[in-house]
Amino acid sequence: MRPAIVALHGKGDNGPSFAQGTGLLLADATVAAPTGAGLAWAPAPYAHTTLEEDAARIDAIVGSLIRDHGADPERVYLVGFSNGGGLAVALSTLSDRFAGVATVAAAVRTSPETIATCIDPVDYLNIHGPWDDVVPYAGLAGSNFGALETTEAFRTRNAENARAVHIPVERAAHEWRPGTTEAILDFFGIELTGFPGQGQYYW
Repeated sequence: MRPAIVALHGKGDNGPSFAQGTGLLLADATVAAPTGAGLAWAPAPYAHTTLEEDAARIDAIVGSLIRDHGADPERVYLVGFSNGGGLAVALSTLSDRFAGVATVAAAVRTSPETIATCIDPVDYLNIHGPWDDVVPYAGLAGSNFGALETTEAFRTRNAENARAVHIPVERAAHEWRPGTTEAILDFFGIELTGFPGQGQYYW
């Protein structure tokens, strides 16, 4: 069975564009890249959906990947950028079906306390640039949900049972730098096929 990746785009983007532009389609995995309603995801205040609605939708997609497309239920991963990273973190607190979560420049709106008190460990990779002026490294205005705080919350949650790794990308702004996809796939233990379209792709 193949691992599965659910790729969650940032605000204003769409699933196919995100999966293709990041090179996630080169993963030796079944990749699902849905498009959020209004090109956005909960729990952001500009989302067209509630967190419960988006969680139910992603849960249905994961169920289909496992049931209809032969994905390995033990190797389902979330990858999110910006607004999509915020949803990925939120989903990791609502469900134990994800083997790992990777976020890039994530707009996290889930409190460190909520993350830290979850009982189910999950591998977590946080990639964020200190020069990000869209989603600041220290967190969105009025919150303490920065890259370091979020990663530390996952460390508390995971104890010795799963990894929580932060990669500060030197001089990076709000962007998906070259090498980011490779770092994420390496973290998950997924190989690159090297050929677009080699993996299965659904949205």
